[in-house]
Amino acid sequence: MYLPNHFEEARDAELLRTIAAHPLGALVVRGPNGLDANHVPFLIDEAKEKPTKLLAHVARANPLWKEAKNGDEALVIFRADDAYISPNWYPSKHEFHRQVPT
Repeated sequence: MYLPNHFEEARDAELLRTIAAHPLGALVVRGPNGLDANHVPFLIDEAKEKPTKLLAHVARANPLWKEAKNGDEALVIFRADDAYISPNWYPSKHEFHRQVPT
């Protein structure tokens, strides 16, 4: 994923706060038929272990519980609030006439 350094968030406390506030994550694993994404609610394991564990539950009807094996790589994507910011909002847009939206 492309992530410019000035947008990166690496503080564990802030990442855990965001996950707790927005617990629905997209769990992505590679299954027998390729990539598989499931939206699953997550909890943060309160055992305070390092590295911190995420806990989730999938329904028995979801084949993910049979296809994902212990030790498989997985990616979880959490989305926090988002919004469109117009390039016109930036003072530099009016000064240099160059700015991209975010």
